[in-house]
Amino acid sequence: MTSHGGWFLLALEEELTEELTPLSACGRSLIAVRDGDRIRVFDGACPHRGAHLGYGGKLDGGCVTCPFHGKRISLGDTGRRWSVAELPTERAGAALFARLSDGPGDDRGFQQVIKQVAADLVVVGAVIQPVAVPAEYVVENAFDAEHFRTVHLVPSVRGMRATLGEHGELVIAGEFRTKAPPWEKERRLDFASRFVARAFSPHLVVTELGDGEAPYTIITGAVPDGKGCVGRVAIGVRPGQTGSLPALIHGAKYAFDQDRVVWDHLDVNAPQRFDAGDAPVIAFRQFCASFGAPS
Repeated sequence: MTSHGGWFLLALEEELTEELTPLSACGRSLIAVRDGDRIRVFDGACPHRGAHLGYGGKLDGGCVTCPFHGKRISLGDTGRRWSVAELPTERAGAALFARLSDGPGDDRGFQQVIKQVAADLVVVGAVIQPVAVPAEYVVENAFDAEHFRTVHLVPSVRGMRATLGEHGELVIAGEFRTKAPPWEKERRLDFASRFVARAFSPHLVVTELGDGEAPYTIITGAVPDGKGCVGRVAIGVRPGQTGSLPALIHGAKYAFDQDRVVWDHLDVNAPQRFDAGDAPVIAFRQFCASFGAPS
């Protein structure tokens, strides 16, 4: 698979402990800068000679002093000779998102959705893991209906049909029948979880899972790093449900490790012989092809 633009789950809060943090995505140098309660993201390559401003650069008002030649590089003021552009960003709790392309169709309704998530939910980080496959494979898992039974041992998976949403996002909806999670066992022995996943880019999917009374949100992203990608997962719950977070975080880590066993030994160049059960996967790959390259 090739690199695509759109929105990325660029970092989690635990990775952004400094005023100036070096980042990268799709071979592009980036920096995250704390500005009061905000975190802003800029191109990280110095326009003079290409040094990464995040490694040794020093904040100086609205500029970064380059670690290579000491030039003051303006943050976001592209009218100045030495400047770096600012990327569109959104933040929901511990999760920082950035858009690496500016095509008119590359939002797919994500900003509206993530603003609502940020307003309604407590969002915490759960997973940061390197993965040996292209980033799209991590998000594709949400659309691989058959793998939930085999890899994650979900006893029954129903529905799971992929359609385009109102803003061009890709949506898959169905139902899982499982044992009740620890925080539900007093109410029932079996548990019907409604599953709705929405991919907003080839690298980012937001999933709601649970019953109608207490669904939770899983945000899964993957950022290409030249060797494969870095996968990240954040969990969102309503303020009154934070007691379930330790179990949800543990479950997210466990499920991600189950998938990594496959991903880290997957031959991405092997022949692909799809059958009827792969229809949502095919839809996801067509969705990916509708995005341009990152700018």
